[in-house]
Amino acid sequence: MWEGLYEFCMTALSPFAVGWLGHKSRRQTGRSLAWTERLGLIPPQSGPTFWIHASSLGELQVALNLVRSLHERDPDLPVVLTTFTATAREQAQKVLASSIPVFFLPWDRRAWVDRFLDRLRPAIGVIIETEIWPTLVRRASRRGIRMAIVNGRISDRSHQRYERLLPLFGPALRGLDQVWAQDEVHGRRFVTLGVDPARVSVCGNLKFRGRPSAEAAEKGLALRHETLGGHPAWIAGSVREGEERTILAAHRAVRVRLPQAIVVVAPRHPDRAEAIRAESESWKLPLARRSLDQVPEPGGVLLLDTLGELPAFYAAGDAAFIGGSLVPLGGHNLLEAIEQGCPVLMGPHYGNVREAVERLVGAQALTLVRDADDLAREVLILLTNPVERADRVERALRVVADGENHWTALLTLFEAWWRGVPRPITARREREPGRLNEGESD
Repeated sequence: MWEGLYEFCMTALSPFAVGWLGHKSRRQTGRSLAWTERLGLIPPQSGPTFWIHASSLGELQVALNLVRSLHERDPDLPVVLTTFTATAREQAQKVLASSIPVFFLPWDRRAWVDRFLDRLRPAIGVIIETEIWPTLVRRASRRGIRMAIVNGRISDRSHQRYERLLPLFGPALRGLDQVWAQDEVHGRRFVTLGVDPARVSVCGNLKFRGRPSAEAAEKGLALRHETLGGHPAWIAGSVREGEERTILAAHRAVRVRLPQAIVVVAPRHPDRAEAIRAESESWKLPLARRSLDQVPEPGGVLLLDTLGELPAFYAAGDAAFIGGSLVPLGGHNLLEAIEQGCPVLMGPHYGNVREAVERLVGAQALTLVRDADDLAREVLILLTNPVERADRVERALRVVADGENHWTALLTLFEAWWRGVPRPITARREREPGRLNEGESD
């Protein structure tokens, strides 16, 4: 009954959903990207593929790390990446160039999902964090496609929603071959929703891999001198609505002590650029826009309204505040800043990265702030004390390095799975509890 009702709703909503997603794509990127992919119309792949799905920019870093790690082991592995948001698709294509295909995930309507799977031909499907589309996961599992969740997490709100709709989501979750959860709390949530405990492992936050980008570091050095003029600079990354005022108020206070200091404000979504410009104007702070190749005035604001440059600016900065944490949104990825040698600050709302934050706080590598006064005080400490900056970065990098063993185990599992390819992708397999934890493959 639940499957039929869900299919009816998704079919009825499909014209509106495709139109809305196209509108959102235009708003985020300036153009409507490949809307036919929402219908499952992707180019047919020539053989079995290793499919990785990263819904949005937040999951993309883990996906890109996984792509690189898989290709280090096997350069010929036929990896395909999908995203749901336009910004993630655009960024993935920019980073990967033409090395692997990048597509949109289809809308979760049965005919479109089947068309997508027929053309993609996945032997393995990996979902980064948690985006459960019931029809997609269920249809993939029934074809015998091994499905895994990597870096899995379920927020309090999502857990409540899944529990209310367990007859719908339960069959999809039970069809998963493996869940690698960020911590014990998230692992238990998957188990309460019906995932076999023998298939749930704790891996820590795999965004913490400690693989710095040499390209970003080199570009950061140029940005430091050519764009930021060698002045003290702090970066406010992944800023969400409601945080701009606190950040700009903190910068006003920082300028009292360091009149030449610059803040680089990078909104999580580029379409927030105009709101940040208006907020900066209300604070009488001079603002330059990166998209227009403008250079900030000493003491001013640089609005980073472009995609893909945030890691390089972290490499150029003296301190970083990680957004989505002054408002109750759970916080965003800290790794990009840490691996570029930039000490981090964060607000009190960090549920999305709780395990990582607690490890960093315990190592005295991260400071939490609550308001503009806290933020200004901590930014000034980092901008004026190079020894403290270096100590915090060193402690943070030690925490980050601890995650490498989880990657090795994960890649070993995927290699074991892939050894069974090619194989029929037809009827659903009957799986034995605990089998994957024993390292067996079909």
